[in-house]
Amino acid sequence: MSEIYRFGPLRGFNLLEKFVVQNNRPFVELDFQRMAEWGFDFVRLPMDYRCWITNGDFYNISEKVLKEIDQAVEFGKKYKVHVNICFHRAPGYCINWPLEPLSLWRDDEALDACEYHWRVFAKRYKDFENRYVSFNLVNEPVAGDNSKDPRATTMDNYRDFCKRMLQAIRDIDEDRLVIADGLITREGYQPVPGIDDPLFGQSFHMYEPGWLTHLGAIWVYPYFMYAEQPTYPGEAPNLDKYINTPYRGAFLKWKGVYVDKVWLEKWMKPYLELKEKGVFVHCGELGIFPVRVDRVSMLNWYRDILSILSRHGIGWALWNLRGPFGIIETGREEFLTERLPNGDRLDGELLRLLRSYL
Repeated sequence: MSEIYRFGPLRGFNLLEKFVVQNNRPFVELDFQRMAEWGFDFVRLPMDYRCWITNGDFYNISEKVLKEIDQAVEFGKKYKVHVNICFHRAPGYCINWPLEPLSLWRDDEALDACEYHWRVFAKRYKDFENRYVSFNLVNEPVAGDNSKDPRATTMDNYRDFCKRMLQAIRDIDEDRLVIADGLITREGYQPVPGIDDPLFGQSFHMYEPGWLTHLGAIWVYPYFMYAEQPTYPGEAPNLDKYINTPYRGAFLKWKGVYVDKVWLEKWMKPYLELKEKGVFVHCGELGIFPVRVDRVSMLNWYRDILSILSRHGIGWALWNLRGPFGIIETGREEFLTERLPNGDRLDGELLRLLRSYL
């Protein structure tokens, strides 16, 4: 079995061509070329399993779509960009709407289908060197009472899922880096305990504090309705105005909380400690929705996050390359001050900041 320690802190972006089935399309070679030219070496592909099944049948797999994923892996190999294959929507689970008809955490049919899909991918990429491809089992599992929310699960149940998927992959490929997202709890991301495998990595996503990173984002409604102009580092202002709303909890938890680099590093502590123990740790998503955020605060946040991760040797990926959490056509006009050769508009200042932490 390969040693995990040869993986350095991989850094790059998420690409969303197969993020939702409605926008299912091939990946773009230019994205890989640009990332490589700028010095990045990692891409995460958060994908919707519905992109590669046919007629809603878990076991009827589209070879055409799998070949489009093959092409992305080949682009990565060509440009020396590691490709991380992620089930953002797995049979039976997605953190986003719509709900799956089955629950991955309680329905054997969904669990069996998810295992089948990971076996398909394990077989497909078995002959690729580990440095080119890794797997991310499922995106952002959430802790809670499954009887009240079919998306929710317990750590014991989630650990059992990870063990089963890992064993299915190991039956085919002993040398694949397999990454598990932490379980999202009220306290933050919690690593998966009790799995002894040198090629089992752990990932968290960095969107704290939400009042900064998702300010104005309609899909996180408390921070969409939050009509203040917070700054970072600092404390979210005027929270009392929002306490008597249906989103009381989302605001109350931040009352009296001063968020700075020290706070952020403390929030990451479970993963920083894992890294010190030799576990492969990665920050699979991070970023700021830029539509209403204060520019100085935005750049301050990126500097602090990236300096913490860099100091601990942990890689990272912005949620996207093209789009609001990325650096190209982000939707914030005054930040897009440069043009790329094909006409795309670039947040050059943010790109230079990111590159300073490579």
